[in-house]
Amino acid sequence: MKIITIEEEAWKLLNERIKSISEYILKLEDTSYDSLWLNNHEVCQYLHISEKTLWRMRTKGEITYSKMYGQYYYTIGAIKDMLNAHAVQTSEEYMQELMAKGKSYIEKGRIIKSGK
Repeated sequence: MKIITIEEEAWKLLNERIKSISEYILKLEDTSYDSLWLNNHEVCQYLHISEKTLWRMRTKGEITYSKMYGQYYYTIGAIKDMLNAHAVQTSEEYMQELMAKGKSYIEKGRIIKSGK
């Protein structure tokens, strides 16, 4: 076994880089909101579209939904899939901002139990 020594500053820098990579990977794997169900109104507010536009998307099969007692529900994952299917090349920064706004909207509008 070989012992390698490095300067303290280099060690701290290396640790910071590893930590930032780890945080980035954890953010990519964060699917805790993907199974959350939203109703028509919430989806329209989230996407900034009208209910008529959402209806057109449903009838064209562009978005996956469930219907229960006359109400339509969509998962965040289905919305992401639809957006990715129709995505135009954009910057990673814009996508991160969009997801942050969406999570913020959901957290403010609903009480989400931790661990679900």
